[in-house]
Amino acid sequence: MICRSVIRRFDGDDGPSFHAAVLPRDASALRFVSWVTLTKSTGRYAGRNRAPGVTVAWIPAERIADETSSPAEIDAALANTDQIPLVVEAPRRLPVAYRSDDGAGFPTVTIKGQPMALVVRLGRIQPGTHGQLTFGWRIR
Repeated sequence: MICRSVIRRFDGDDGPSFHAAVLPRDASALRFVSWVTLTKSTGRYAGRNRAPGVTVAWIPAERIADETSSPAEIDAALANTDQIPLVVEAPRRLPVAYRSDDGAGFPTVTIKGQPMALVVRLGRIQPGTHGQLTFGWRIR
């Protein structure tokens, strides 16, 4: 099996929220989602009290223009009832996490023959922290 990863970086000094869209392109399944939040001054994992809130969901592609979609577009898409949530984690709970498909794969979802986009919203990112989200895709 061939896999590809996509990484998105966030920084609490840039603002309290982070929005991103990832288009599956030639992927047949999402194998994992992971994130890590680090304290900038020490380079160590942030404590639970500094963990951002994380939302990851499938969104109909017509609601997301492309991977450079604005925070307003992503928030509007997440507010729509057509979304399919994969991860919803409250702030101050998990600074580091790994969500796996346990070998089954979160299949890419299509509506009207078009693959849905995967969107991410991090909220309540604390100043002095930064980190990254990693998505692992199985390629067709």
